[in-house]
Amino acid sequence: MRQVHIIRHAPKHSTGNLTDEGKILAKEFKSKVEKYDLVLSSDKPRAIETAILITGTKPIVDKRAGTPPFTPEQEKMFHELGQKHPYGIAGVLLDNPEYRAMIKIKGESLGNLIKETLKKLPIYGNALIISHDGVMVAAERLLKNKSLDKAGKTFKPLMGFVVYENGVIEDLAS
Repeated sequence: MRQVHIIRHAPKHSTGNLTDEGKILAKEFKSKVEKYDLVLSSDKPRAIETAILITGTKPIVDKRAGTPPFTPEQEKMFHELGQKHPYGIAGVLLDNPEYRAMIKIKGESLGNLIKETLKKLPIYGNALIISHDGVMVAAERLLKNKSLDKAGKTFKPLMGFVVYENGVIEDLAS
């Protein structure tokens, strides 16, 4: 059965770059994953680097897996506030109506990318998409036809979910 794994990038600094620990964890994570037929990531350097460290291959960059066009100052603020929020950055974004509207658009885009990727895979094929917490939470909720009024969960670094061709969506085991 075709499947797409959507995983959040490795741990990052407030500047958006992977931490040294994040790089080590991504390399260690490589032993937990299978070989992917397709590897995609957002256009953020932290996502691209995570994909390379996990798979050993350069990903196909697709902005639909990325974040809204936040400023570096906003990203730093989300990072800091997300460390205190029970639902991380996703919680911070979905608690604010302006950011919620932005993240909904990106969640829809990621959902479309997931559906398109499933169609491209060979039978029994699998793909990896490296994305971001808020976008992933929004995409998962939208794919499950749930509202976006609150986050309800967060995806920690290197955590995520899998979407199967039959429409089943499950959290990935850590």
